[in-house]
Amino acid sequence: MATFQGLLEQDKERFLSLLSKNTSSAAVIKDVEAEFDRMLYAFNNEDENESVKQAASQMIQTAKSSVAFLDVAGETKLWKRTAYDAKPQKGKIRWFFWLLLLLSLAALGASAGLYCYLKWSELNTVADFIPVFVLLGLSLLFFLAGLSCRRKAPENDTKLEAEVTVDIQKVYRSVLSAALVIDKNIEDIRTEERIQLRKQMKEQKDSLDKEEIDLLAHILESAYSTRDEDSSVEMISQIKFYLHSKKIEVVDYNRNNTAWFDSIPAYEAGTIRPAFVIEGMLIKKGLASEGNG
Repeated sequence: MATFQGLLEQDKERFLSLLSKNTSSAAVIKDVEAEFDRMLYAFNNEDENESVKQAASQMIQTAKSSVAFLDVAGETKLWKRTAYDAKPQKGKIRWFFWLLLLLSLAALGASAGLYCYLKWSELNTVADFIPVFVLLGLSLLFFLAGLSCRRKAPENDTKLEAEVTVDIQKVYRSVLSAALVIDKNIEDIRTEERIQLRKQMKEQKDSLDKEEIDLLAHILESAYSTRDEDSSVEMISQIKFYLHSKKIEVVDYNRNNTAWFDSIPAYEAGTIRPAFVIEGMLIKKGLASEGNG
């Protein structure tokens, strides 16, 4: 008899190999749902009890709807990833930028004024123009200093990354636990059905007319003793048909049902009086000979 535990264990290597290829919870959940469907398909092919198959289908659907809550997390790996930017960026304009810019303009204006004065004074030696060069240098220095105030160093974008690996053994144990629960519920259903069947058979047995059963058994014993005659064959056939309509089966002796027969010594092995059985439950013992010669 098929069980979900057995079906899962038969498919363990393939299932674990499939899980090991996944790196995300969504992929694992999809594979687990497919495994539940595979087990249900195999179970339905081996079991013929419709009520059990219907119950199994409902339990598998419940298990599949719960797969989204399955804990698949294994080892967690953390690392930093930095994106480098080589270009400097412009910063905010601050008050000392404007101060340096004004100083630069002032030095530039002063150098221009001094240059004009020296030209008009007819002072043309290089030494006379040194203050002009100094003022121009200060103007350039102030201007470059102001620009540098607006620059800031490149910012490197650093992010913390995390990767959670899938614990396939944890996933397998979770699926196995679900299979064990389903098997337990199915076994409870089978047990309840057996109890109900025995109860029905007992009620049916209690409702039988014992005198009628004894009479038919006696008639069959007489007919079996002369079963070679056509009338006896017809009698046996009619009684069997009548009892079958009452769900009573007439069973002949064989090596597998000796418990249903009383045995007496005789020269020829075979059925002397058949046993009466309802759904595998004996209601009237038969009589048989195992032969002694």
